[in-house]
Amino acid sequence: MSGTRATPRIIVFNMNFIGDVLFTTPALAALRKGYPEAEVTVVVGRRAKDVLVANPDVDHLVEFPRTLSERWQLLRRFFRRFDLSLSLSSRNVERAAWGMALGCRQRWGFNRPETRLFLTGRIEERRDRHWAEDYLELACLAGGKRNGDLPRFYLTPEEKAWAEELPARWGLRPGHLWIGVHVGASYPEKAWRPERFLELARLADEASGAQVIAFGGPGEEAATGDWLATQATNAVNLAGKLSLRDFAAAVSRCTAFVGGDSGPTHIAAALGVPTVGLYGFTDPTRMGPLGERVEVLLGLERHWDPNAQRLQESPYQWLDPISPEEVWKAIGRLTAR
Repeated sequence: MSGTRATPRIIVFNMNFIGDVLFTTPALAALRKGYPEAEVTVVVGRRAKDVLVANPDVDHLVEFPRTLSERWQLLRRFFRRFDLSLSLSSRNVERAAWGMALGCRQRWGFNRPETRLFLTGRIEERRDRHWAEDYLELACLAGGKRNGDLPRFYLTPEEKAWAEELPARWGLRPGHLWIGVHVGASYPEKAWRPERFLELARLADEASGAQVIAFGGPGEEAATGDWLATQATNAVNLAGKLSLRDFAAAVSRCTAFVGGDSGPTHIAAALGVPTVGLYGFTDPTRMGPLGERVEVLLGLERHWDPNAQRLQESPYQWLDPISPEEVWKAIGRLTAR
């Protein structure tokens, strides 16, 4: 970085959603390896900030400002403090413009008409590969060095200790298989029918005596988890009862995890938990879960059709072709490795 201070300061403008931010962690690891002495600050959306807590590749974590007053305060605080900026959102003009506003000499991002004027270095999106690879290539072109391709979610020692107490706290049976399931999604097109989770729970009970743990947020997902726990004697509902960090600690103890295209599924995969991803409405080539033990099952494959939602007969139709038996077999394959 000619013309800059000996130890560069790097600012990364990340995104708002759990899965998207997880996909950027290989890029953050590459920056750390390429600039081992650098101070790395990541500005991230409030909904996904907890994804990067305890990440060793991040020195400072800042929540993206939501009001004009907060934006002005951040601009005054960070003006001319950084040498290099990365905008990891391909279409967000504001995130690309922040690097210029802060006075960064090097400003990297994706080459799009609405953002290219704010950038000194650009790459093209590659729709034939995973988003994580796009982010990683961007970081490497900015001076990073590849240090692993898979997303990572890091737990603190305290969170790991908390997870050890799960059996006593939630009535889980020690010595049994624990199958975590995400009983919802950001919208129904990415969700499996609740009845399918019930069929899976009964199948798991009959096959191995496994317990099924329902995860999810408050509201409708919590209600679905309650319903599942009343219908299946081997089901335990934790939906609506855990923070994001607590969920990650809990799922790290699971034998396997099942979910659609959602943040919990990506977290489970990033933690190394054997994960079955259920896909149909979105393209797993671009946005599938990434991990050492992951299998994706496909339902309907019209996820690339922009009129798909408008033409659908039921929001659940995308994952309906995937049967509980198929999911159980995938769990068996993953856990046998």
